[in-house]
Amino acid sequence: MPRIACKISVLICLCLLIHSNALAQETPIEKKIDSLRAIYKSELNSNPEKAKKAAREWLKLSKKSDASLNEAKAYYALGNLGSITGDYNATIVNINKAIEILKKLDFEQGLPACYNILSLGYKNTGNYPKAMDNFMLCIDFAKKSDNKQQQANAYQNIATLYILQKDYKKASENLDRAANLYRALGDDDGVLITLFNFANILKEQGRYPEAYKHYQTVLKYREREGNKAAIAYVKINLSQLLVVQKKYKEAIPELKKTLALLEQLNFTSDMAIVLNDLGLCEMKLNNTQQAINYFQRALDISEEKSLLSYNANFYKNLAQLYEEQEDYKNALLYYQKGISTEHEINSVDKEKYVAGLQERYETELKETRIALLEKEQKLNEAELQKAELTVKRQTVLRNAFVAGFILVLITLIILRYFYVLRLRVQKQLVVQKEENAKQEINQLIKDHKISVIERFQEGQDEERARLAREIHDGIGSDLAGIKIAFEHYAGDKKDNPQIKRMLQSIDNACRDLRSLSHQLHPLPFSKIGFASFLHDFLGQLSLRSGLKITAFFYPEEEIDNLPDDLLADAYRIVQELVNNILKHANATTAEVQLTKHEDYLNIVINDNGTGFTKNKKQGIGLRNISERIEKVHGSIDIDSSANSGTSITINIPIKEQT
Repeated sequence: MPRIACKISVLICLCLLIHSNALAQETPIEKKIDSLRAIYKSELNSNPEKAKKAAREWLKLSKKSDASLNEAKAYYALGNLGSITGDYNATIVNINKAIEILKKLDFEQGLPACYNILSLGYKNTGNYPKAMDNFMLCIDFAKKSDNKQQQANAYQNIATLYILQKDYKKASENLDRAANLYRALGDDDGVLITLFNFANILKEQGRYPEAYKHYQTVLKYREREGNKAAIAYVKINLSQLLVVQKKYKEAIPELKKTLALLEQLNFTSDMAIVLNDLGLCEMKLNNTQQAINYFQRALDISEEKSLLSYNANFYKNLAQLYEEQEDYKNALLYYQKGISTEHEINSVDKEKYVAGLQERYETELKETRIALLEKEQKLNEAELQKAELTVKRQTVLRNAFVAGFILVLITLIILRYFYVLRLRVQKQLVVQKEENAKQEINQLIKDHKISVIERFQEGQDEERARLAREIHDGIGSDLAGIKIAFEHYAGDKKDNPQIKRMLQSIDNACRDLRSLSHQLHPLPFSKIGFASFLHDFLGQLSLRSGLKITAFFYPEEEIDNLPDDLLADAYRIVQELVNNILKHANATTAEVQLTKHEDYLNIVINDNGTGFTKNKKQGIGLRNISERIEKVHGSIDIDSSANSGTSITINIPIKEQT
């Protein structure tokens, strides 16, 4: 027994449009009515009892002030509450009163919403023909006033009737109509309810995983909204999924939680559904007495609310349980009641009426036109017979002309197609040639640029080597001679503090000169060990400058075994970047990391200095580094901003260097 949620308009004023202000200021009674209407709207889905109290006071004040339109709105509000809480008889009574007042006022704009809610009342009390009649009236008045919202609501609710009849194709067609209208209106809530009803169809078809997924999507949104009524409807169906899958032990605690929520909301009719499902679970688990108690509670509610569509199931379930207890008197009594009620609800005429009513309504205009055409045909039959031969001749000539015209047109289309195709191919060839030419030019420019960079860097390396030799062989030899001469000159005065300082200064100068010579043109790294050399270089630089430099090389042995050309490029890059930190960064710490990967050597250099903005023009140092990286087909990434330090990551391919 599925629970089908229907699209119920919560905002009364959306359906019952307020007349333009006749008074410059509201009276105290009108202000009180507005206050009660606001309470009703805010409490409708969370505290129905409070909403009902506000609606009744609203109705009382409207009658007292002789405000007919407000009176109609109050009746509509009470009818809507009855539909939500399951008091469907109250829905029918109150909505009929609202319709009567609106018709007296000739206020058709509010009628679509009223007929929609009235239809729900009839549907839920098992009177399907009246429900369908009123849905059709809702659509009629909604089309007259171009009220697409109520058209969508009606189609949505008609779909629920077809689901009850297990005609899922027609149910889906009506849900599609409703969803298209909701999307056009931007009504996300309407689309969500449509999704919920699609889930009901999937559940009825036995497609439980898909149904569960849709229910969970709807539940997530409803919980976010805090709409307790909608949450309760979704949980009823999620519990029923467990029941139909025979997961009775899992279903019972979920059903009890849902029952507690319904009791809190005072949704008595829905409580009957959940009590019935609890009875089914206990019956399947052989807890007969508990099952009887649940079914009896459900039946009490159903009989009180005149829910004929539910009574038949309750009677049959009780009959089966009493039969198992060998209480054949009660078993026979409830079985007869179930058969009688089922026959009353599902009579053949009623089934045919509901299934065909909408189709007849939608095709009524077509049938009327066909009848008029048939009448004209009978009146003009004699004239048509006389003109028949002429029409046939004209038809033959016309067909011949049309065929010839079509043949010529097809020929022209084919010729034009091949002509356009030829032009397109020619254009593609021209574009391809231009693209190839551009690629060749770009490649030539790139090759030339790389060649220039290589020659420039080779010149730099040769100049560095020449300067290293000049420093080592020239200035270095002179300093060594000066040191020897000074030591000879000092003789026995070497213990003199001033003489010691001068000798120490000469030693430092010799050492710095030798270090500079090695930095300008180091020995092949395969002989001296690249990692060891770079450690020494960074350590000396740290001592001289006061910048704390931390170095990590991993794995050192594999890095030392890389080609000398690649290591020389890596050394120059590290040297230039560290010098940049010393000159410009105002940093106190720096970190140098070299990591050998399978295909490339990764260099990462960080500092805690002042940083720089990326759009700043690059200096000579960064340009030299960029050119050196471009030469070896590497990549560089700079992460820096003002006052945030700098991190530079460089990747140099290994395979291309080996």
